Amino acid sequence: MNITSTFPLRAQSCPDSLFMETETKTFTYGEWEAITKKAANWLLSFGQPGETVALTAVNRWESLALFCGAARAGWTFMPLDARMKEAEKEERLRMAVPRIFIGKEELEAVGEMILNTDPTDFCCHDEEAVFYSGFTSGSSGVPKQFARGHRSWVKSFEAGLSDFPLNGKEAAIISGPVHHSLFLYGAAFALYSGQKLILHEKFLPHQCARTMKNEKTFVFYAVPTMLESLLQMDLDLKGRGIVFLSGAGWTAERKREWMERHTNAALYEFYGASELSFVSYMTPDDYKRKPASSGRPSTGVTIEIRSGGRVVPTGETGVVYVKSPMLFSGYAMNGSYRMDIGEDGFYTVGDAGFMDEEGYLYIVGREQFMIITGGVNVYPEEVERVILNHAGVKEVAVTSIPDVHLGERIICFYTGTAKPSELQTYTKSSLSIEKVPRKWMNVDLLTYTTNGKIARSEVKRMALEAFK
Repeated sequence: MNITSTFPLRAQSCPDSLFMETETKTFTYGEWEAITKKAANWLLSFGQPGETVALTAVNRWESLALFCGAARAGWTFMPLDARMKEAEKEERLRMAVPRIFIGKEELEAVGEMILNTDPTDFCCHDEEAVFYSGFTSGSSGVPKQFARGHRSWVKSFEAGLSDFPLNGKEAAIISGPVHHSLFLYGAAFALYSGQKLILHEKFLPHQCARTMKNEKTFVFYAVPTMLESLLQMDLDLKGRGIVFLSGAGWTAERKREWMERHTNAALYEFYGASELSFVSYMTPDDYKRKPASSGRPSTGVTIEIRSGGRVVPTGETGVVYVKSPMLFSGYAMNGSYRMDIGEDGFYTVGDAGFMDEEGYLYIVGREQFMIITGGVNVYPEEVERVILNHAGVKEVAVTSIPDVHLGERIICFYTGTAKPSELQTYTKSSLSIEKVPRKWMNVDLLTYTTNGKIARSEVKRMALEAFK
């Protein structure tokens, strides 16, 4: 069970069919199989299976060749964000100790070396072998290195084929950065399922719109900011497609607007995490019936809501625990990967939520970010979702500072044109008074982690400094 195991079959059955299209090069199924073998051999010339190749990953064919070559060679592929500061990159390299590091400026030359390398027939068949490693933002601000094995992603491919209306004939459009798990996964799924892969070097709304219009049927992977940009355009999508949305922050109203305006680009959404892969998914029908939910459990996934070590009744909020064949291999600790999983096979990343009577999951927020104010548990994400619905708000981050009477006082930072008094009134109309921020601050920008999430430790620092 290797994520490249389908490549040889297609190379034999349709070697001359177009498989991948980038802005500098195209590949047939036969050519990509050869590239993968060459990349594997190039890596093996530097070391044995089990080594790590780290690179500043940009959306070029060379990045995906190294990804596939590493998977076949039994190596671990570790992509780094090109926007990282030097100190951030060095911190991650110290943690991972890769055998090879390839900078952005070296990638093209490495591609030429791969093209001039003889192919190898060697292929790692250990389904638990780690082939991909990345970093999540730890609660303390220190990055945590996670790893995934072949079996977990192959099982997630199978779940995707089961849960979504795909037949392998779609063109997969990847325009988000491949250092991000969502877009790397989208590319890997296309390579595994045989979808034609169209790789854009970066997200340009007009380019994406043109590609979607020109393809007979397509799959487009997106985060909310990408779809927000496309909503500003007068799209004319002649082909039928699927838009896969992941990442918190897009409101139910904007999702509804997308579906009303783009009936040929059905919106599907999945909730998951780098450690969990798919957990639940939403279909267009689910948006109509349960717009506030995160959908039903994905194929092969069992969800339990627990509090104090017990499973809580339907409708009661607790910590979301997941049992799945798609779980990660663990976090890096002292040269190996470990995960704190129970004997029953359930694992949690600390998200809080509840299940309704029909088995739909609702995510409230992250347990570690919970604020206790006046004895009431408040999740920043819940408050942020409400505030984002205001037309005068672009970005929002909610945190807290100590308060002698309340325990914690809720603080809100936001960008946009709305006045604090407007937001105070607006938020009161949708949330109980305990959840309404006591202090508001309009700022020029908010800080995000390299994974595109709110840098909550930095927001907390800003609040403590601003409201001493």
